[in-house]
Amino acid sequence: MKTRNLSIILAACALAAACGGGPADQTAEHPSSPGSDSLIPRSLLLGNPEKVGPQLSPGGDMIAYIAPVDSVLNLWVMDRDGSDPRQLTFDTNRGVTDFFWAEDGVHILYMQDEAGEENTHVYRLEVASGEVLDLTPFDGVKAYVSAVDEDQPGTILVEMNRNNPMFFDVYSCDLATGGLTMLQANAGLDENGDVILGYFSDEHLVIRGFATIDQETGEITYFVREAAEAPWRELIRYSALDEVAPRAFSEDGKGLYLTSNLESNTTALYYMDLASGEETFIAGDSLADVGGITTDPNTGVPVAVTFNYLRRRVQVLDPSVQADYDYLSTVREGDFSVVSQDRADSTWLVVYYDVQNPATYYLYDRTAHQASLLFEAIPALGSYELAPMEPVLIPSRDGFQLPCYLTTPLSGTPPFPMILYVHGGPWARDYYGYEPFVQLFADRGFAVLQVNYRGSAGFGKEFLNAGNAEWGGAMQDDLTDAVGWAVDQGMADSSRVVILGGSYGGYAVLAGVTFTPDLYCCGVDFFGPSDLVTWRETVPPYWRPLDAMMDIRVGSLTADSLMLEERSPINSVERISVPMFVAQGANDPRVVKAESDQMVEALRAAGLPVEYVVYLNEGHGFAVEANRLDFTGRVEEFLFRQVPGVRCQAFEEVPGAQVSVE
Repeated sequence: MKTRNLSIILAACALAAACGGGPADQTAEHPSSPGSDSLIPRSLLLGNPEKVGPQLSPGGDMIAYIAPVDSVLNLWVMDRDGSDPRQLTFDTNRGVTDFFWAEDGVHILYMQDEAGEENTHVYRLEVASGEVLDLTPFDGVKAYVSAVDEDQPGTILVEMNRNNPMFFDVYSCDLATGGLTMLQANAGLDENGDVILGYFSDEHLVIRGFATIDQETGEITYFVREAAEAPWRELIRYSALDEVAPRAFSEDGKGLYLTSNLESNTTALYYMDLASGEETFIAGDSLADVGGITTDPNTGVPVAVTFNYLRRRVQVLDPSVQADYDYLSTVREGDFSVVSQDRADSTWLVVYYDVQNPATYYLYDRTAHQASLLFEAIPALGSYELAPMEPVLIPSRDGFQLPCYLTTPLSGTPPFPMILYVHGGPWARDYYGYEPFVQLFADRGFAVLQVNYRGSAGFGKEFLNAGNAEWGGAMQDDLTDAVGWAVDQGMADSSRVVILGGSYGGYAVLAGVTFTPDLYCCGVDFFGPSDLVTWRETVPPYWRPLDAMMDIRVGSLTADSLMLEERSPINSVERISVPMFVAQGANDPRVVKAESDQMVEALRAAGLPVEYVVYLNEGHGFAVEANRLDFTGRVEEFLFRQVPGVRCQAFEEVPGAQVSVE
């Protein structure tokens, strides 16, 4: 069985990442931009990739992947040797990006919404005929595949909130007919009055576990049972300040693989015997939480685990794959991951990535011990030299070491104009590697600083919990301290520092220009909350079960109402003194359009300069290539007007972009 959504996700508001890459266009000359003919084209960095995301069929004879058709990402399939490529989907709207092979090897399953509202449907695609069936044809419902089982290839588990928008029920779906059978209804509350967060299954598609959260304390409890009709029993209860995440049941159903930080600051990987409750330590790292886990495709036993502090580290757990990892480390430069395996575990798809290259895929034959190039996501990038990224540790004012990444332009001398690029989440993080916005801005002459401020995920619970109720407080201080460090190091020109970010990063932009008005020369906010009270009141209904956790992470609407009001930029607009650029998706369910509307209205009422663009067919991020290129071009022009000494590719309206300049 392969489980796709086993852990309870406590993070919210993560920025939807833009796809990078695509065919190059011609660089337009900007009237005041010397050397603009040598710029890396926007469409190469922020357009669609040429090919991306390959997945092996269970039998290993075919490879499905994503490639654009008329600027829309669609599913394709080819034979294992790369021959006979053929288009499978013919979407002309938002494209297909989330897919995987069904265990029968006959179908591909993919999830897709209509216009960024995140009400995803589950589709079944028959590879041979191209027939597509919507398995969840219900309006206003969010659905996803939660588990599949190689021993039951004609059945999948689907979760959706059809009966109550706050809670997800579990259904068994017959792939042949599309029929849905309710397996487990979510009543919303358990017998103790705790909110039921969700259910998870064992390796044979039997619902064997669920999680609850205490509405007052945020404590989380996991329950398990021995079989489908057996009584539930409490497995573990832990504080909202800790983290325990079940990853998978063992194949025999007697144990559970989980990550936990109950005995340490960072999460470690354990095996728990369900009968005795005894835990066996498997792997951990003192600086970073557990990242990705690679498992044996048949037994589900972990064979390798990754940790990522400043750079990615792989720990091989199974000696039988040590030689494979040793060989793959010699194939080319950069970090690599095993992204797909056939059922026999004789063929792997491996992706390599580094700062210069977002993704290069290899087909690895374990029997022959030989890797062969499959394709590159953006082969045209090979014609350009990209800017170097350096991991740095920046001290905060109260003693934390902030893991950061500094990218500097290839030409010019410091101090540079600098962009502070704030990641979303905030319970997410920045990584070392290729990032299209970073490379775009560095190519235009900016240094770019990415800061993993307190509250960022992946660095242990002490660092994460230090961000609790610190939106606009200590989290913002970390960003301020990082800018001060860059100025003190002589890397950044203090008069030319831009703050830019989306989602929580957008909030940090608004907070930065409000609470530290002399630090930045301008701000770029996309999808950012402007009022912490109204934002919390308008989140999607399926976030409501996590209200107790949001009270801890952000602040309570009752007990902390004054603090939330004080840290809402909308309430201190008069302190802003720099030009602003604001972008919003019209259908965003996470940060609704009213958040940007009210901020722009307040800025204009105060006589402050602001540019406001709304993308009519987007939600919390950019899925449509034309919109992504339109947004990037407008931002580039805005920054060129505000920041002396940078270069710019002239902006022209992008055909197909559904944008309203308001």
